[in-house]
Amino acid sequence: MSFRFQDYFYEYLGIDQKELNKGKRIFNTDQRNKPLNGQFVQYLISTHVEGSLIFSVAPQYFDDLFEFLQGQVINNVDEVINIFRKFFSNKIESFNVRKMYRLTLSKDNDILDSLNSCAVRLTKEIFMDNLGHIDNAQKMEIWERKKHEVLEGRKFVVLEGNKITSACKISDIDFGGGNIAVWTESDCRNKGLGKQVVAEAVKWCFSNNILPIYWVDSENIASISLAKSLGFKIKSEEIVVSKTI
Repeated sequence: MSFRFQDYFYEYLGIDQKELNKGKRIFNTDQRNKPLNGQFVQYLISTHVEGSLIFSVAPQYFDDLFEFLQGQVINNVDEVINIFRKFFSNKIESFNVRKMYRLTLSKDNDILDSLNSCAVRLTKEIFMDNLGHIDNAQKMEIWERKKHEVLEGRKFVVLEGNKITSACKISDIDFGGGNIAVWTESDCRNKGLGKQVVAEAVKWCFSNNILPIYWVDSENIASISLAKSLGFKIKSEEIVVSKTI
């Protein structure tokens, strides 16, 4: 685990190094109540840190989880998933338990510079043109919610004519790490468009001294392959309890 990634990751999980060294394995942090990409909340993340299985949990569940895990022997991923499902069954409605990968890459790679990208930075004009046939009041309401991403220059798109066919943004910046979120029209996939917009988002991160973070479901093989093709490497495997908002 690289030093910079470790700093980001420990803060993101709410890990206190001194407490970790003393054997503490359950940490609570308000970060677990913060929506990611405005879509879902990660109430609990479990992963291995320095050879030990640790749990990062929202404060409101800390005491119950601490008591629940006492005496539990956990041998594999399936057991972790089953434990989490049981624990949250009477606490959260419609939650998901997924295995996720968290990846990053170093600035010292030549893949980004060698990539011939047609991605461009999203502008207000492009954004408004792609909102479809809705009235101006609705467009302005959406713009007000999304304009910070555009004005800060942290969203990139590939256009076909005037239509956005692929997009990538740095959705959240926490503790020096920027979460990369990518999307491509279903009929435009497997053409390298996602790779182009992600590359531009990574460049933006490095230009702004942000560590690019690519967080992806372990079953999303296409997305993982995209990330790896740009030099991303898996830094952690996580079991995550989340809820869509």
